[in-house]
Amino acid sequence: MKYLKYFLPLLFIIVVELLVKFSHKSICLWKLITGHECFGCGITRAFDALFHLRFHQAFEFNHLIILIAPLMLYLWLKLILTDDTKN
Repeated sequence: MKYLKYFLPLLFIIVVELLVKFSHKSICLWKLITGHECFGCGITRAFDALFHLRFHQAFEFNHLIILIAPLMLYLWLKLILTDDTKN
């Protein structure tokens, strides 16, 4: 149970991957209310394309993937590699 929090991001990725494959409806509240895409729209599809090594397509879905993906990877690795036995 101690290491469960390290694998929650992986579980999240798997769930999102399944939702992207089998659901075609937008879950963006901003888009549902206004009809316009927010800055985060397309980021799920961008991560999906990134996981399948389709970098150009990921960039087309959302340009912020260039900043968000390395940041997410850094934070996840920091969580895993940081010694949290002080708690």
